[in-house]
Amino acid sequence: MLIKKIIKEAGGFFYYNLFNRFSSKSGNKTLIYHAFGMDLRHDTYGISIPINDFDNHMSFIKANYETVPLNQSSTTNLTISITIDDGYEDTMYAAEVLSKYNIPFTLFMTSDHINNKNFLSRDNLRELNNNKLCEVGSHGKTHSKLGSLSKSVQKSEILESKKVLEDLLGTSITSFSLPHGSFDSFTFPIIFESGYERVATSTKGFNSQNQKQIIKRSEIIKSDTTKSINKKILGYYDFYQL
Repeated sequence: MLIKKIIKEAGGFFYYNLFNRFSSKSGNKTLIYHAFGMDLRHDTYGISIPINDFDNHMSFIKANYETVPLNQSSTTNLTISITIDDGYEDTMYAAEVLSKYNIPFTLFMTSDHINNKNFLSRDNLRELNNNKLCEVGSHGKTHSKLGSLSKSVQKSEILESKKVLEDLLGTSITSFSLPHGSFDSFTFPIIFESGYERVATSTKGFNSQNQKQIIKRSEIIKSDTTKSINKKILGYYDFYQL
């Protein structure tokens, strides 16, 4: 792990200083969060971030960048969008922090997880949907890797989650996030044919106005500081897709 980190940091330093340092920073950078302090047995990567650290992240971003909803982008300014995947119950704490700083965000919910242990309830989702800063999107039906599924099963995952969320919230669900970032040649056509307007990926990079249907995102983990988050925003690690 140490060697991998050293290679990543060295690569980031040379990539940023050779290609990104003097380039115009415009467009949109979208960040991915997952959980906010929950003890998740499967979390070997650090997706659960203490809520106080998340507060510090949002305070830093609010003080230094313009924040916009996921369905907006800019070609003249560098803007930041916040997304939350999975729909763990501690998303409610994150929503309080985001409201404190008046930062818009998109929550991507896996529909089969609604009302399950450690996940958001139906009432939680209705409350978030009534929050003017929050957009609720779909994260699939069962959180399966779409790229490993047949075309017909992918269609079921994508369509059924949309129907469940729309029936529950009484609103159109227009954003979809790829579970595990997985997709194949069928995935994007199915998503757009199903009535979604945008799809959030796990591919790093900047989003320009004409790219907003397929959104690149950078993941934030427990070990990230405001310094490393700023590097991710500026594109320091965009070469590194693992």
